Amino acid sequence: MNGMNQSQAGPSRSPSNPLVLASIGTVLIDAFDSPPRPVVDPIPNLVSASILPLKSKVDTVTGLPTPPTPPTPPTPNPREYDSTYYGNAVNGASANTNLQVGQATPVHSAFPFRPSHVLPHLATPVTSPVNSSGPSTPQLSLDDVPAPNPEDVYEMLGGGALYALVGARLWLPSSRLRTLVDRAPESEENELPPDAEDRLKGLGEDIWIWNRPEGAKMIRARIRYEGDVRFFHPIVRAKHRTMGQLQQSALCGAEYLHISPPYSPENVYNLLEEMKALQRKTAHGEEGVIWKPKIVFEPTPPSCHPGQREWLEKIVPSIEVLSPNHEEIFSIMGTSPPDLTSVQFKPTVEGIIKHFVHDIGIGQNSQGVMIVRCGRLGACIGTREKGMKWCPAFFEGAEQTRVKDVTGAGNSFLGGFVAGLSLSNGDPYEALLYATVSASFVVEQFGLPTLSVDDGVEKWNDDSPRSRLEKLRRQVNAV
Repeated sequence: MNGMNQSQAGPSRSPSNPLVLASIGTVLIDAFDSPPRPVVDPIPNLVSASILPLKSKVDTVTGLPTPPTPPTPPTPNPREYDSTYYGNAVNGASANTNLQVGQATPVHSAFPFRPSHVLPHLATPVTSPVNSSGPSTPQLSLDDVPAPNPEDVYEMLGGGALYALVGARLWLPSSRLRTLVDRAPESEENELPPDAEDRLKGLGEDIWIWNRPEGAKMIRARIRYEGDVRFFHPIVRAKHRTMGQLQQSALCGAEYLHISPPYSPENVYNLLEEMKALQRKTAHGEEGVIWKPKIVFEPTPPSCHPGQREWLEKIVPSIEVLSPNHEEIFSIMGTSPPDLTSVQFKPTVEGIIKHFVHDIGIGQNSQGVMIVRCGRLGACIGTREKGMKWCPAFFEGAEQTRVKDVTGAGNSFLGGFVAGLSLSNGDPYEALLYATVSASFVVEQFGLPTLSVDDGVEKWNDDSPRSRLEKLRRQVNAV
């Protein structure tokens, strides 16, 4: 089946239990040279003036900063293009998992830092030349750094799909969520540590569709910290799925399709064109299914540069939800970004949303949604029908000290948003509250929140998502 060989544990989907969210982001293993640590002081981003003067800073709640990302090739092949970086500390596409044990009985075992295998010979931090059509910031890579000793390396689960599905899992049963996970065939050595596999199973076995054809490997990356800067090096790169593969997979039929790194706007354009071609063939009597999922898109950071703006504007009429963070959309638009504390920050965000929502039109009949995630300022949502609205971050003021690491926050935000749409009859403004709560559970620790069961009731980090939802609703209504 187009090079894919899928296996699945857990019950199959039924008409009475429809699939809500499928993600084609990543589920991967991150190997750290040393355990990460939180950063609570403002850290300036490394910048280059080659295209536009970026002045944004990582604020006090954005955790570990990630260096700028490399340019997307001008014309990537969707089957071959590999992202050098899967994400950053704001976007959260690459993540880690260090579980905290709650008071209630956990439904799965913890997946702490664990020694890894010896990794290949990698690189020292260097600055690469910036392509004239690429982003305004330099690529930081690893070059000529020998592999560390095995006992000094720690493995953790990560990935944009993992975090998006966890964000949705806070609200929906696992039977309504799906993603494809590349993994070595069963005949080969098990590359997924048993405790990591137990962790995934604890979230719901039916979420994970193992793709295990000959030659497949689980996505892996090495992460190294030097001071406050994170360097990322792919060991096994993420591959792009084709729409033909997706339509023949267990993801087919989902109401929403979440697309995150390694996909650029141009990659999404290619997927949409392939989807249209498959639909035309089916309409003319060829065997196949017609699947028109609502697309939820967050662009891969390497594609966030002005060279991808035209592609993004081409695809937004065909997607349901567009949600970059503020740094990503400023970079795509070629906008000199105001500081988060500037009086011009919110009007700048709102102007960009107005451009996409009103001037171009997002989604079918321009009924789609744009959300710009803005760190400690929360998020701004806009639709053509009801205009723009800001929602604060869940942890504000003195409670910002509860934020330990925002890796995965953006992904989990979107998973929570889709769950909120499903549970609120499609109300995007109500769904924004679900999204904000989902992100709040992810930022409280390194890695995933802890799922436990207390008297038959699921709790996350020994707390109730519903309780936080009501607290946030009261807070928003009081403004």
